[in-house]
Amino acid sequence: MMIHRDIACRNVLLTDTNVAKLADFGLCCHCNETFIYQATTNKRLPYKWLSIEAIVDSTFSEKSDVWAFGILAYEAYSFGAIPYSTLTCEETLEFLQSGSRLEKPAEAFETLYELMLKCWEKEVEVRPKFKDIEKYLRIMLENETFKYGYLALDHSSSTPQE
Repeated sequence: MMIHRDIACRNVLLTDTNVAKLADFGLCCHCNETFIYQATTNKRLPYKWLSIEAIVDSTFSEKSDVWAFGILAYEAYSFGAIPYSTLTCEETLEFLQSGSRLEKPAEAFETLYELMLKCWEKEVEVRPKFKDIEKYLRIMLENETFKYGYLALDHSSSTPQE
């Protein structure tokens, strides 16, 4: 398994059909059989996208990438705002360790913000896996689409059916 370690809007490319693809694998690493990578070298890392355990213990896993995905969602729904823009790196860590999290972007659905908060759980085991995030996003999209009020036409009576 590989861990990206730099999931952020700046590393998402859009194809000509608007399919988003994750790019820039420069910080990517292979993890061991426990699915954890313990960093031993001092590389420059995107501090404000890192999970608490990545900052404190240099421990990376799928769950640290999930944390970064939550930051990516924040970026997307705040139109590219830099997370913790008024805080230094030290202040950011104190902010996170105190249990504080980024505020809901004005354009984010409440259900999406709930997902962000799940991604930012302090306890690694509590954070969702990417396969769970995919399911959650599919359900959220279906629910939002349902709210639009699409109608199915009953061709036998030519009257709309909900």
